[in-house]
Amino acid sequence: MTKRSVSLSDDVARAVEVAAKEDGVSFSAWLSAAAERQLLVRQGLRGVAAWESESGTLTAEEIAAGEALLGRLLSGVSGMASRVRRRQ
Repeated sequence: MTKRSVSLSDDVARAVEVAAKEDGVSFSAWLSAAAERQLLVRQGLRGVAAWESESGTLTAEEIAAGEALLGRLLSGVSGMASRVRRRQ
């Protein structure tokens, strides 16, 4: 594991301390998990951009279906039976 020194504003540091305590993890573990999530978001956005460059911009219907699926996944509800309709 690599150690790094980072600077955070006082407000952010306090909020991370509270969140880490609520989640039952260390300050460092909470920051690491947050960084991992942000990296996944960036990777996903790059994937969408690559797909759109090959297939065209997502339609409003496709975006709505993706947002609905994301909402189900984030809420912990198993919605995998309802598939996102793909363009034909």
